[in-house]
Amino acid sequence: MVRKIIHVDMDCFYAQVEMRDRPELKNVPLAIGGAPGTRSVLCTSNYIARKFGVKSAMPTDYAVRLCPNLVILPPNFRKYKKASEIIQNIFLKYSHKVETVSLDEAYIDVSDHISATDIGRMIKEDILKATGLTASVGIAPNKFLAKIASDWKKPNGFFVIKPHEVQSFIKELPVKLIPGVGKKGHQHLESLGIKTCEDLRRFPPEVLALSFGKFSLDLFYYAQGIDDREVCTDWERKSLSVENTFLKDMTNPEEMKLYLEELLSEMKGRVERHLEDEPHKKIKKIFVKVKYSDFKQSTSEETLIPFEFEENHFDKLANIESYYRLLNVSLAKKSSPVRLLGVGVRFLTGEEADPIQLSLLPLCA
Repeated sequence: MVRKIIHVDMDCFYAQVEMRDRPELKNVPLAIGGAPGTRSVLCTSNYIARKFGVKSAMPTDYAVRLCPNLVILPPNFRKYKKASEIIQNIFLKYSHKVETVSLDEAYIDVSDHISATDIGRMIKEDILKATGLTASVGIAPNKFLAKIASDWKKPNGFFVIKPHEVQSFIKELPVKLIPGVGKKGHQHLESLGIKTCEDLRRFPPEVLALSFGKFSLDLFYYAQGIDDREVCTDWERKSLSVENTFLKDMTNPEEMKLYLEELLSEMKGRVERHLEDEPHKKIKKIFVKVKYSDFKQSTSEETLIPFEFEENHFDKLANIESYYRLLNVSLAKKSSPVRLLGVGVRFLTGEEADPIQLSLLPLCA
């Protein structure tokens, strides 16, 4: 059976919520994030601001240099979460197979319905009526193409890729639009003469693997328009971390260690609260993240024998000395001032905890 997947992506969600609640902001460049002078970054920006080059994850100070008239509001996550809950309930009206990616993005499997196009239009209309917000909707036979489709006519877009259109559409698709292909990946592909998915098809996975590792197989299949990933309704947290951006770049390792202790204390509290509902979930790795003054970053990890969280147990197996060690590893990689420091843990997933045992009997026949 051909699958019918809808991808819904709210248009500049946080900014759009603020413009809805404050109409005077609709025609000005707007961003959501930390204030200038605090070394913060932006969560998002509206489309007027994007014309100036302002975008998410951009340092606020740099964004203001690009757009001096930029209006910046602090994020109000309680308000965004409330709008998101209304939107999620609309999805569930049409299918129980909903994969929530974030507050403003989801995949919906409507393979059981006669017309995915009709469902997509109704979802879009329902969201506008219930919240006053616009969404971009993409519909296709798989998640990869549905995500591409939702972005095709943003904002307030609606685009459908039918099964018989997949091959003609995918051939001309620029590889830079493939999810997971970042700036460096795109530059490397172009250096190989790969600009479109049709170009990408000429390279077997083993050749792509030399540069892209395990992602090479995804690239190979995406270039054919193939994506067998299911819409996953059960989300599992794989990691938890806490980080802090310093007001001034730091160069003294001893000062960084003091901040590391504070971050570790905050992280332990969050881990404990998160595991209240999953007391038997195990920690398998600890890590330290360092972002340097040039915005390049390094993550150093240590693999542990998986263990359940108990404060005394944690302090023994993943103590502050272990995090100091990882910090020293990161600092040794690059002698640059540090603007951000983070600590975290990675959890053993259900799939890793209960691996599928493959039978060898067919091979013995």
